[in-house]
Amino acid sequence: MKVEGGLLRIDLELENNVIKNIMISGDFFFFPEEKLEELEKELKGKNINESLNVIKEFYTKNNIEASITPDDIYSAIKKAVSE
Repeated sequence: MKVEGGLLRIDLELENNVIKNIMISGDFFFFPEEKLEELEKELKGKNINESLNVIKEFYTKNNIEASITPDDIYSAIKKAVSE
């Protein structure tokens, strides 16, 4: 999915609207880089509907600097669900 901050790809495994597995990748800036994997871990086990709040809190708590926003990630998750 093309977003203003770059290319964003979400590989997602869901069960009853709960994220079982997620991989966020693409061509975008995300700093610190190693926090992206932590974000994926943070999202596992969460209901899809609460994922936007989880992402926003994660960005704030970890002082994330990125070319993609929490809304971009959430939109990509929703798009992955619909495909």
